[in-house]
Amino acid sequence: MTTWWRRRYGSSPLHLLALIACFALSAYAALQLSGNPAVVRIGLWFLGAVIAHDLVLFPLYALADRSLTGLRGRWPATPARGTVNYLRVPALLSGLLLLVFFPLILRRGDGPYGAASGLDQAPYLRHWLLITAALFLGSAVVLAVRTGRRAAREGLRRSGRKAPGLDNHSRAQRSAATTRRDA
Repeated sequence: MTTWWRRRYGSSPLHLLALIACFALSAYAALQLSGNPAVVRIGLWFLGAVIAHDLVLFPLYALADRSLTGLRGRWPATPARGTVNYLRVPALLSGLLLLVFFPLILRRGDGPYGAASGLDQAPYLRHWLLITAALFLGSAVVLAVRTGRRAAREGLRRSGRKAPGLDNHSRAQRSAATTRRDA
């Protein structure tokens, strides 16, 4: 049944169920907004967001990603293939935080925010910059640790020595002995 379904639909039945749930949630949101007098403004905002993403933001971050992946192989000391992800992840998280909090970061919501919360917007820019720096620093530390471990393994492999701990042959023997003992 599942292979027939995948051949006909192209994905699992769970995918179709999730898609139907998303459409149901969208229909519910549309029904809730139908009586709202600002529905036209909300629709225009949504349309503007789609156009801004597809025509402005997507080409910009696709170009930035292509330029990062295009650097690999041009320089002799360029890191391995997956290392661009150590830039992608913190950039994505930082951009997401900027997208969510940009009115506060750019100090554009002083009236409503100050009236509702009684707080100042001043620390948001500093906090966002610190979080962004921490994300990139953490990513760099993880990359350095993994690169160091990889270099140590390569050095051991070149020298012919075995890494500390059990090798695969010893693990297989120990697993077989444990299985015989438990049986």
